[in-house]
Amino acid sequence: MDMTGVLNTGIDIKPVKVDDSGKSYAFRRLKMERALLERKRMGNCYCQKCGDTKLIPTVRYYPDMDKYYFEFERCACINAEAVKIAIAESGLENELKGKTFAIFRTDEEYQKFIKAAAIGYLKAIKQNKKTWFYIGGQSGSGKSHICTAIANRFLQNNYKLRYMRWIDELRQMKSNFGSSKLQEFKECDVLYIDDLFKGAKQPSEYEIGVAFEVLNYRDSNNLITLISSEMTDSKLKNIDEAIHGRVKAHTGNEFMINIQPDENKNYRLKGENISLFGGAANG
Repeated sequence: MDMTGVLNTGIDIKPVKVDDSGKSYAFRRLKMERALLERKRMGNCYCQKCGDTKLIPTVRYYPDMDKYYFEFERCACINAEAVKIAIAESGLENELKGKTFAIFRTDEEYQKFIKAAAIGYLKAIKQNKKTWFYIGGQSGSGKSHICTAIANRFLQNNYKLRYMRWIDELRQMKSNFGSSKLQEFKECDVLYIDDLFKGAKQPSEYEIGVAFEVLNYRDSNNLITLISSEMTDSKLKNIDEAIHGRVKAHTGNEFMINIQPDENKNYRLKGENISLFGGAANG
């Protein structure tokens, strides 16, 4: 049986002629393709490309040996599934909804500046610069929104990211329920600390100690870190120069963003549901 042109592998191979004996690689592949097509026809699979097997059968020609081999290629759905798992494990799954670059409001100049800085940061990361991003200042001005949008880009690219909501994690650590997470926060590919030193004009020695331990480790190991806080650059320096110095060393002036106090920038006080109506979400 001449099967030239039947095999749709998506790669360039020589024409293959096989018989019906079932012994040839090409014939085995065709049998598998027929089985996958049947599964797809019956609607019993999520991925229409691989039939949920995560593998795509193919025949590959190796010219140096002048031989064909029946092989499997990884289906693209593996990456999609990996992203879903990464999001679930990050602790950020519920925060991602409604906090994207697309709906970040840019009516005001400071909002345009924030978004431009975030996009510039991702471009720097794309150039293999393992820099940090810090945004501090006015509550409700979109700090958490923009950091979450950045974090989502990392997750979509299969980075191991962990989300550290500062107040909640500190509370758990004090009660020893979250102490095991500390090492994860120190070692993950990307750490997003949300609301660092929230609610404290002068954080406790314990808070400063935890922050220093995490950030010092990440500084020493050149690990990507995102931080939102109500503390501006100068306030962070007044709290602890060692912590400030490590953050500033990785952000420089370019990615150390300061939103000066101004209630007009607080969208919560305006009574707007920012996540739903296209504004700069909480943070």
